[in-house]
Amino acid sequence: MRYASELLQWRAWLEELAAVFERFAARPDLDEQETLRLRERGVAPLVTLVVERTGAGEAWRGACGQALAWYLESTGMSPEEAEDLADEVVDAQFESWVAPDEEAVGRAREAIGGYGA
Repeated sequence: MRYASELLQWRAWLEELAAVFERFAARPDLDEQETLRLRERGVAPLVTLVVERTGAGEAWRGACGQALAWYLESTGMSPEEAEDLADEVVDAQFESWVAPDEEAVGRAREAIGGYGA
């Protein structure tokens, strides 16, 4: 039964991520600047979701980097570029065992929104 519970928790996590991805999904009719702004707006909800899910514990930064990379890839970025950018932003802006404040999230948003501009 423990495995079923774990799988249900994982599924709920993926469904929450999918909802954020859908809310901030890139559409084919968006130009490059609009896509950059969309990516920027998607950062705070994703970071908040990861912090809520992990309690900003031991592995929160890894989970945050993965969620951001998946999101960036869903907006048209290559997998390698998305992973590199997400890792760079998480390493530069967020600390281990500490939930980020609005300022840190704002810097992360700016870094992602300004990437490629």
